[in-house]
Amino acid sequence: MPFWNLEQHGNRVALIEGDQLLDYATLAKLADQQAARLPDGRGMGLLCMPSHTEAVALYLGALRSGRQVPLLLQPDTDPQLLAELVAHYQPDWIASPGPAAEGYQTVQQGQALALHVRRTAPGVDAPHPDLALLLSTSGSTGSSKLVRLSAQGLDANASAIVQYLGLQADDRAITTLPLAYSFGMSILNSHLAAGGSVVLSEDSLMTRGFWDSARRHAISSLSGVPATFEILRRMGLARMQLPSLRMLTQAGGRLRDELVAYFAESSLEHGLAFFVMYGQTEASPRISYVPAARIVDKVGSIGVPVPGGHMQVDAATGELVYSGPNVMMGYATARNDLAKGDELHGVLRTGDLARVDEDGFHYITGRAKRFLKISGNRVNLDEVEAMLSSALGQQIACSGADDDLVAFSHGAQVADQAQVRQLVQERYKLFGGHVRTLHLEALPLMASGKVDYQSLRQMAGQGAAR
Repeated sequence: MPFWNLEQHGNRVALIEGDQLLDYATLAKLADQQAARLPDGRGMGLLCMPSHTEAVALYLGALRSGRQVPLLLQPDTDPQLLAELVAHYQPDWIASPGPAAEGYQTVQQGQALALHVRRTAPGVDAPHPDLALLLSTSGSTGSSKLVRLSAQGLDANASAIVQYLGLQADDRAITTLPLAYSFGMSILNSHLAAGGSVVLSEDSLMTRGFWDSARRHAISSLSGVPATFEILRRMGLARMQLPSLRMLTQAGGRLRDELVAYFAESSLEHGLAFFVMYGQTEASPRISYVPAARIVDKVGSIGVPVPGGHMQVDAATGELVYSGPNVMMGYATARNDLAKGDELHGVLRTGDLARVDEDGFHYITGRAKRFLKISGNRVNLDEVEAMLSSALGQQIACSGADDDLVAFSHGAQVADQAQVRQLVQERYKLFGGHVRTLHLEALPLMASGKVDYQSLRQMAGQGAAR
């Protein structure tokens, strides 16, 4: 049964928020109540998704109803991006902390979210029957290009995660990542699939409140992106004082080999299972994992396919190709795209270059496309370039490496680093410290006249911020 069939777990605890415990049966009722407030018929809406029971219930209610397709967004989504999404997708409803947009009326005011419904029907085709969820291609990083996920794909991936992690009904996670981010969403989905529970917390990992909550509610698993594990390394596992903890899971970007080795050894010392994982939003999102028993001798690997999946390296291009039931239906850039069926037929070209060793473990060797990961969020460099060039009124070229985005200005006008950081921070919700600027006399060009990004990448690695 799918993870949103909540009744199968009866009176077990599903969600914990503060000191409030909500069992599965009650969550099912709340989810159905939330879904009943959504417009009749088949449609879609924007769901700004804080770590709050109200938002989780609306998400699950939409899945349970099979009528409305939510697009998950961060609650602090940039207003300009929100306006673009409304224009492109003409949502039938918006659940957000803010006031109603033009053309919408508020039908419910909750604790965390208000539900705003469109005054007049948009007059577009209904979403495809198989479509269940929409996510940004860049997680929380400000793209209006969306990933179309099916109900089957979501549930297949949640079940695969339960299987390879060995999740059980007594497992308990805590939100360390936004629920609108595919990794954060998958933690929620997989624990619900196992009949476990999730502690909903808006506290930062750096606050005492987070750790007090983790101890009070006896969490058994802790998940994070590379930046999370940089923090945990400074803390040390012993200082966390979490006797109930049995598992650490990492995804959302490459973790430095040094840290993989550290957590592999430290986890063994403390009797923990440590999993390094790889995925993409386009795969609902998990693609592969390194079994905890192999993490010590497979440092740097993204592992083997999740149960039900298959990975191969294209002999001609070196690109990693994944196939499985969790592959997306396709992309969307406008409302009418939501009516399209499955365009990928279970096969995803990841855009990552890879190799495979004699034991069948895969290793990422580079990127075929212009994406970086900043704090675990995938960022399209072409989109960042367009945004900065428009905002600054000058041509900006972007390059760099994971967690090091470099914006190049050239000619007479030097881009101001503080302004660039602010623009990226506000639009893409990224840490400003991961963004820097360099100024050139002229951009390097190839014979075709196109920007030579390979040269820029080399300069980014050698240059100093200005």
